Amino acid sequence: MYLQKKEKMLQSLPCLEEELSRVLRNRKKTVLPVDGMIEAAVLIPLYAKNGRIHVLLTKRSEMVEHHRGEISFPGGKLDPEDPDLLTCALREADEEVGIAAEDVRIIGELDDFYTVATNFLVVPFVGIIPYPYEFSPCSREIADLIGVPLDVFFDSDRRSEELWIIKGQTVEIVSYKWKGHNIWGATARIMKHFVEMLENGASCAYMGGSQEGTCR
Repeated sequence: MYLQKKEKMLQSLPCLEEELSRVLRNRKKTVLPVDGMIEAAVLIPLYAKNGRIHVLLTKRSEMVEHHRGEISFPGGKLDPEDPDLLTCALREADEEVGIAAEDVRIIGELDDFYTVATNFLVVPFVGIIPYPYEFSPCSREIADLIGVPLDVFFDSDRRSEELWIIKGQTVEIVSYKWKGHNIWGATARIMKHFVEMLENGASCAYMGGSQEGTCR
C-alpha cells in the first residue's frame, strides 16, 4: 500500500502537495544560525509533465561569481531590499529563469542548509508552477534549464555519498547521476532531505493508519 502511495506522489501534483503539506505541518524545521554566513534562498519548482512530477534545475553559467557550471535550484543571496527569504527565492527565480512570483504556489519551507566551501546559509522553498511555461532564462547567469523527473531522486541506485574534508571539516558529499549530469553539493543534499522527509512521513502515516485524502 505504501509503494502505491509513493508511486501516486511521483505522478500526481495534488497528491504530492497534500502529502508534503501534511509532513511539513507535523515536523519541526531545522533552523541554522547565521553566524556570519551569507543568507540565501532557493526555489524548488515542481511541475507535471507527461504523467510524471519534475523538478526544474538550472545549470549555472561560467560568468557567475559562485558555483560556476554547477547544477542548482533557481535562487541566490538575500538582498537588502528583500523583506524576507521567500521574497528572495521568488525574486531570484524570476530574474534567473523568468518564473513570475504570482505563478508559484508555495507549499512550504524545508530545513536550512550550509554550503561549506562558499559560506552560504540556504533556505529552500518548495513551490508548484504551471507547465507548459514560457521560461526566459537570463543568459548571463543560466547556461541551461534541466527538468529532472522527481523519481530520479527516489532511486538510491542513482545516488552516491562520500565524505570529503573541506576547510578542515568532514562533509557528506551527495550526488545524483542523470543523463550525463552530475547533480551534487547543496542541491543534492536538499533533494536527499526532501526525499527522506517524504518517505518517512508517508511510511509513518501508513503505519499509523492515516489513509485519507488524495493519496489514499
